[in-house]
Amino acid sequence: MRGLQILIWGILLTLVISCGSSTESGSSAPLRVNKAPEDMQVLTISIERFERDLFSFKKESFTNDTLRNYRQYGTFLDLFASKIIRVGNKSFPLFRENLLGFTNDPDIRSVYNEVQKQYPDLKVEESDLSIAFSRFHQAFPDTFIPRIYSMISGFNFNVVIADSSLGLALEMYLGDSCKFYELLALPKYKVDRMNRQQVVPDVVRAYLMGTFVLNMKENDLISRMVYEGQLMYLISQLLPHYEDARILAYSKAQINWCQQNEGKIWAHFIDRKLFYSTDFNNEVAYVSDGPFSKGFPKEAPARIGVWLGFAIVKSFMLTHPEVTINELMEMHDAHQFFNTSGYKPTRS
Repeated sequence: MRGLQILIWGILLTLVISCGSSTESGSSAPLRVNKAPEDMQVLTISIERFERDLFSFKKESFTNDTLRNYRQYGTFLDLFASKIIRVGNKSFPLFRENLLGFTNDPDIRSVYNEVQKQYPDLKVEESDLSIAFSRFHQAFPDTFIPRIYSMISGFNFNVVIADSSLGLALEMYLGDSCKFYELLALPKYKVDRMNRQQVVPDVVRAYLMGTFVLNMKENDLISRMVYEGQLMYLISQLLPHYEDARILAYSKAQINWCQQNEGKIWAHFIDRKLFYSTDFNNEVAYVSDGPFSKGFPKEAPARIGVWLGFAIVKSFMLTHPEVTINELMEMHDAHQFFNTSGYKPTRS
C-alpha cells in the first residue's frame, strides 16, 4: 500500500490556515443576538465536489482540465497541491507528473472509490450546514461565509480553511470499520470519531476557530478551557438539534460519565490547583486530543477540560440571560468570566 505508507504521518494533523436528535434543552430557541433582523436570512450551503473534478484529470488534457478547475474553484487547486498533498504549485516543473501521480496512485484511487461509495451525495451535511451558517449569519451578518469543497487529502487533514474556502477531507470520515484506518494503524480513540456523524461539527468548529482566534487575557489552563467552552457553546447554538455528545465528539457513554461524575471532575481541578496553571503540560493533558485524560479512570474521555469549559460557559449563559452570543464571543478575560459563571458543582 505505497500511497498510504507515504502519507501515514499526515493523519495526525488538522489544518486551519487563517486566511440528529434533540438537544438536552429540547428546543431550537432563537439566538440571543445584539440586533436580530426581522427575518433570518436562510442560506443554502452547497458542498462542491472538488475531488470528483480533480480525479477526472487526464494526462492528455491536463492543461484544459486545470483551467476548468481554476474557473470553478478559484485558487483552491494551488492550495491543495502545495499545502495539502505537497506536490508543488503550477509553476513547479513536475507539477503535472506529481499531481497525476497522486490521483492515479492505486491506493489513493481505492480511497477515492470508497469515498464515492459512502458519499454519493452530501445532502444531509448541506442541510445541517445551511442551518448552522444561517444562524451564524443572523448573529454575525458581516462575517464571510466560505465556499466548501470536498476533497481527498491523502489522510493529511480533516478540514482546511484558507481565505474564502474550506476544504473537507471525506476520507477522514469513513467509519470505524474502514480498512484504510487499520492499515494506517490509527489509534482507536481517533477512529471512533472518524465517521459521518462528525463531518458537520468538525466543519463548524474549524470555521469558528478561524473566525474567533484564541485571544485570552491570560495564558493559563482556565483561559484555554473558557475559549474551548465558548466554541462548544456557539456550536450548540448553531446546531440546536445536535446533542452535546456529538458536538464534543464523545460517545454517549463518555458524556454520561462526565455528567455523573461532574463533582469529581471539579474536585480534581480544584484540589490540584489546575485552573490557573501556566504549565503547558496541563493543557496537553486536559484539552488536547488523546486516548484518555490524565488522572481520571479509563472510562473518562480525553479533552475533559473542554467538557468542563463547555459546562462553565453554559452556566455563565444561564445565569446571565442578558448576555448575547455576540458579547460572549468578545469576552477575553477568562478569570472574570470563570468567577462570575456561577459554576460550582457539589464535590463528590
